[in-house]
Parts: sequence; structure tokens; C-alpha cells
Amino acid sequence: QPSADPPASHGPSERFRSPPPSHPKGREPAGRESSARPPAELSLPRRRDEGAQKMANRDAALSREQHAFLQALMAKGAMPEKSAKRLYAEIANMDPAEANKTFSRFWNPIASALGYLDLDIRLIRYQEDQQLYMGVVNKTGGEAAKLATRLTPEQIALFRVVLDEIMRDDRTVERGVDVITALNATQVAPTQGETQGDGGLSQAQTQSVAKMSKMEKEATLKQLCKDGWLAQTDDEAGFLKLGVRAFLELKHFLLEQAPERARAKWERML
Repeated sequence: QPSADPPASHGPSERFRSPPPSHPKGREPAGRESSARPPAELSLPRRRDEGAQKMANRDAALSREQHAFLQALMAKGAMPEKSAKRLYAEIANMDPAEANKTFSRFWNPIASALGYLDLDIRLIRYQEDQQLYMGVVNKTGGEAAKLATRLTPEQIALFRVVLDEIMRDDRTVERGVDVITALNATQVAPTQGETQGDGGLSQAQTQSVAKMSKMEKEATLKQLCKDGWLAQTDDEAGFLKLGVRAFLELKHFLLEQAPERARAKWERML
């Protein structure tokens, strides 16, 4: 998840500075510089500076408790709301009942400050356990950009193939897919986006996934489950389903690609 401050903006070079305005003789006040308004293009760096300063002011306005909470939430990736409330009570040294009442007022300023980095705090109800979860999400970029912080391009491509296999129809969304089916799908199958023109994998990416060894694919699937992008059922079959973090980060993509019955359910849930 990107957390760096926006790059500092630099003013225009000397050759772009507008020449001093000319005034008819006698009209310019003696001893004072002209107050003529600079061209719009010279005002843009000032506006970017002001935006960066606003972000810095918002960040500085957050309390130590809010900073500590944000760091813990980003480290977790996703957290049940109940756990987040307990964390808030512990950090703020507050009675749990009081923390429950003031929790929204506590994290809303954090979400506002994150907005300057195109990040947000999102709440969703996860379909598997019906619990509310919260996490810091990236509001810009495609699904690959949101996975790119820890995974290689080949691993991201593998996730996309497995994601499309899960979302093949309402039955696979509900039940999930077994690991063998998921691994077989990575050998030859193109993604849905490849046929629908919505940003699916290229032929080169599909080939790169096919070249991954079985051990590499299995290790990647385990990592995706650990990070919350996928979830594996506890039964003997161990089917792969969409994880909490997939719903948090890829909400709009999932709603666009989901089968009809799943989309209707997710629109109510998300």
C-alpha cells in the first residue's frame, strides 16, 4: 500500500516567469510593486504546494493514538471491526464500552487524512462469516497495482487467473475451486478480461504463469491466503474462495466481473 508523501513541487524556472507588467507613465504607484495577477499556469505550483501543506496539516493534527492505530491497521491489511475497536480501547486506555461509542469519531479523521494520498479506510461485511472488516485501501490503479507491493508480476498474473476461475459462475463463487483445478487453470486458460477487453492478462503474462513451477504456484497461493486476498475452506477439500482483502481492495472490479446472482448479493453486502 503506498504511504509516501506526494513529491515536493518545484516552482517554474526563470525563463517561464512573466515579465513585469507595463504601466502608462504616472499610473503605477511610486515605491510599490505591481499587484497584477500572474497567469494561471504560474499559479498551479502554488495550488499543489497548498494541497501538500493541507495534507501535512491533517497528518500533524492526528493524535499519537490515531497514528498508532493506523500503523497497526496497515500492518494487518484487514482487521475485524470488533478487533479494531478493542485495539482502539487499548491504545487510548479507554473503557471498551466508551470506545465502542466513539470509534467512528476516532477513525474518520484518519480516513480524511489518507484521502490526500488516494487512500481510504473501507468497511465491508465478509460473506463467509458475516463479520464487518475494515482496512486501508488504494483508491486508484487497477487490481494489479493494489497487489504489486509484495508480489511479482508472475504471481499477480497467477492470482488473476485463479480469481477468474473462482468467478466463472455463481456455483464456483459460492463453493470455491479446489487447488488442483486452480493450478490446472493457470496452464492454458486466458482470463475473462482477455476476451472481454477489460484489462485481462496478455498472452505473455499467461505464458509467464504457465512457466512457473508447481511449487512456486502453491507457495504463491499460500501467500495470497495468508495476506487475505484468497481464503481456503477448513474442510478436507480446501477450496479456494475470495478473501476479505479482495473485497476491500477490489470491490468495484469484483462487482463488474461477478456473475449475476453473486453481483446482486455483493451489492447488498458491500
